[in-house]
Amino acid sequence: MRKPLPPRQDALWWWRHPAYRRYMLREATALPLFLYALCLLYGVRELGRGETAFQAWLAFMESPPLIALQAVALLAVLWHAWTWFQLVPKILVIPTRHGTLPGHWLRLAHVVPAALCWLLLPLLAWWALGQFAGGGA
Repeated sequence: MRKPLPPRQDALWWWRHPAYRRYMLREATALPLFLYALCLLYGVRELGRGETAFQAWLAFMESPPLIALQAVALLAVLWHAWTWFQLVPKILVIPTRHGTLPGHWLRLAHVVPAALCWLLLPLLAWWALGQFAGGGA
């Protein structure tokens, strides 16, 4: 004999528990980042069309709604990174002779490279721009 179907859940099932709300907020960070990525892709397209089109895109990116989108995208990526660093010790369990590797070491192993990239990549881009801008003439 077959078991009866379980009752259907309502659309806001995730709202009842704080952990589910945090999870849904973390997943919702994808939307502003997707919209920001579309803006950047549009900027690359405009760069290919010429200086006038690119300058128009830059002016478009300085409009108040786009500045608000950039601020929301920044907050979304910071929230996403923070929650990722908090989840790492729960997801990545490394056994050792004395148990498992402590969570703070795992978190540190992710935060340090991320911080180095955050610091070094802009410096590398600044250096590369100086090399290519000054070396062509």
